[in-house]
Amino acid sequence: MTEQLLLYLPVLHAGYEALFDRHPGAEVLLLGRSFAAEEKALTKEIRALDPERAAHYLVAAGRAKARVVERGDLPAAVTAQTLIVPDEDLMRRVVQRYGLTAVYEPTFLRWDRAWAQAARPAGFDGEVAADDLSRLLMGRATAEAARSSDWWRQVGAVAARDGEVIAVAHNTHQPTEYAPYADGDPRNEYSRGLRWDLSTALHAEAGIVADAAREGRSLAGADLYVTTFPCPACARLVAAAGFRRCYVAGPYAMLDGDRVLREAGVELIWVAGSS
Repeated sequence: MTEQLLLYLPVLHAGYEALFDRHPGAEVLLLGRSFAAEEKALTKEIRALDPERAAHYLVAAGRAKARVVERGDLPAAVTAQTLIVPDEDLMRRVVQRYGLTAVYEPTFLRWDRAWAQAARPAGFDGEVAADDLSRLLMGRATAEAARSSDWWRQVGAVAARDGEVIAVAHNTHQPTEYAPYADGDPRNEYSRGLRWDLSTALHAEAGIVADAAREGRSLAGADLYVTTFPCPACARLVAAAGFRRCYVAGPYAMLDGDRVLREAGVELIWVAGSS
């Protein structure tokens, strides 16, 4: 056996299907109930499948050879040359706690609509940055975006001052990253731009501003690199935080976000060659 997948599978969805498709023939090791003693967040998954039932479904559907592992089974249960785990905080903690060597991989599909692939963001100021530093920092934001569990849109953001990174964040869901998939997404019945206040997500830009507030760190005069043009709510936070420039690599033409930033004196710059 060359590969094993070690993961927590609370509900079956297309993101996990895609993961299994990328690793045909790999044995799937599912975290058992005993891991809840170390990871309290697992007890909050009110719709989580019983691990044994989840393993049964995978085997019955012909998706994978699967079995449940408990705390006492690790690290001995890992026998393959390569261990693949979803790139999420929970699994990173498990890997570290049990001294495993693993390859991290994004778990969820990125289902962006065609409008998210447009060549230019709406309302940027006409300046295009193609320098190595801008591409480097936007690349850091793109890598951070891949850590998001959001099926619909993965966004990463980096705050920097004089080229030095001071904060990074990606969009996350609350109270757990699985919230919209286990309980249903409250925004499913709304078009983009409408009732974004009902979202369970903390956006990447908001995460950066919140972290700075908690740590007592000023963002005034700093630059923000974000993979997708800020939504109106985040635009207001970016403006209020005093960012000097906002570098973007993807569009999000929605309501008055670009106007909010421009009126606050935030320069909007498109990063060429980063998407």
